[in-house]
Amino acid sequence: MQSAVQPPPDRDATAARLARAQVIGKWLTVGAVIALCGIPFLRSYEHRDRPLDEDEIYWIGQAYYYHLALEQWDWTHPDWQLLPARENPVLGKYVIGLGLRLAGLSVTKPDWLGIFYIIAKDRPNAWGEAQDRAERQAVLDRMTPATRDLALVQGQFEHPIEYATVARAIMLVFGVLAVLLVFMLTALYTRPLIAFLGALAFALHPAVVAAYLEVGVDILALAFSLLAVVHFVWIERCVWRRSAWPKLGRCLVCAGGGFSVAFAVGSKMNAIIVGFLGALLCAGFIIKCLRHRLREAMDSAATMLCLLLISLSVFVGLNPGHYPNPAKGVWSAYADQQRSLEVQKGIPAKRHPLRSGSERLRAIADLTAFHPVGFGLIVGAFILQTIAACRPEQRSPIIVLWWLVAFVAVTAWLPFARLRYALPVIAPSVILLAVTGDRLFGRLRPRKPAFLTSNASPAM
Repeated sequence: MQSAVQPPPDRDATAARLARAQVIGKWLTVGAVIALCGIPFLRSYEHRDRPLDEDEIYWIGQAYYYHLALEQWDWTHPDWQLLPARENPVLGKYVIGLGLRLAGLSVTKPDWLGIFYIIAKDRPNAWGEAQDRAERQAVLDRMTPATRDLALVQGQFEHPIEYATVARAIMLVFGVLAVLLVFMLTALYTRPLIAFLGALAFALHPAVVAAYLEVGVDILALAFSLLAVVHFVWIERCVWRRSAWPKLGRCLVCAGGGFSVAFAVGSKMNAIIVGFLGALLCAGFIIKCLRHRLREAMDSAATMLCLLLISLSVFVGLNPGHYPNPAKGVWSAYADQQRSLEVQKGIPAKRHPLRSGSERLRAIADLTAFHPVGFGLIVGAFILQTIAACRPEQRSPIIVLWWLVAFVAVTAWLPFARLRYALPVIAPSVILLAVTGDRLFGRLRPRKPAFLTSNASPAM
């Protein structure tokens, strides 16, 4: 009589080891996340006592428009026509203003903005000529007379230290969010350990450190851009199909991505890069749908198109300066910012404007990777991932396309070699290097013989 086939005696032990490994992996992931969160807090603690920079004064002053819009509910106030209201999108103003308000603080006068212009008043060409000078003088005219006179005569500006500490804490929160999103986005393509190393490199990059230590909007735009790209990846993979409520999941991904794109561009205009990326992905999904009649491509295309429409509607609706002519308002936001940059280019010895493509390319290489050789490694990673993306079942084209769009857009626009201007390129560069390094390391690792990985019992 033939005996029944018995399972391998060590199967239960193997299952127990796998279960223990999964538990250990989860706790290691939790520890990695805590460590990543701690880095910005430690860096911030080291610089907690530094005085306010003039750009920080400007951005705290922008909270005045939160006061007008959401405390006074005055969307037609004449101060919405001042230059500071027009030359930057509004979300950063609202976020800083809301953070200050939660701490019991509020910027109720344009005094901070006037101080920013007073600091630059005596620099040659700092106010520009004609219309540019008149627009800056208009801000001073709206200041409280006592504050303006004290700044002009004695060079003093008195303000509670809480304004600086609270505003910097807001940047710190978004810095932590950006680091965690890099970890999350990288983990969608590679192992958690590699994702941790990529997020660690991102958190320690000087441009990123400066962004979450100083009051500004760059870290806000970067965090929302990363969140938007996470939604793009979810759309590419149709994650709602694995949900118990696919229609609800699809709506949430669509709305979350739309608000993320709108908030990114609503923080800083150069975050329009994620808008370009979304439009290109939408076109790619449509082409794939027309060529191969794939249901997944059709779903992704429809979701991405809806996401882009939501983002445009939210972006236009956020800013009172876009009314009553939204098209003119959106164009003015770009045009006024470019005019301000042109004024800055005329300030001698303050900043060196980049005039040629070669200067901008060298600046991007230095700001992103500190040296052309380091940037060459990033370009090499881009080429390898582009080749890999041409193969079936490969999941990296969004990161590849994101890096390409960011690199081309920033290189074409870059006015000065400032660290924060390279942030849109730094995030995809770090992820590209992490994914490429993991793949190359995986190919170099020796493979286990088949008999060591097989679950089959030997023939008797």
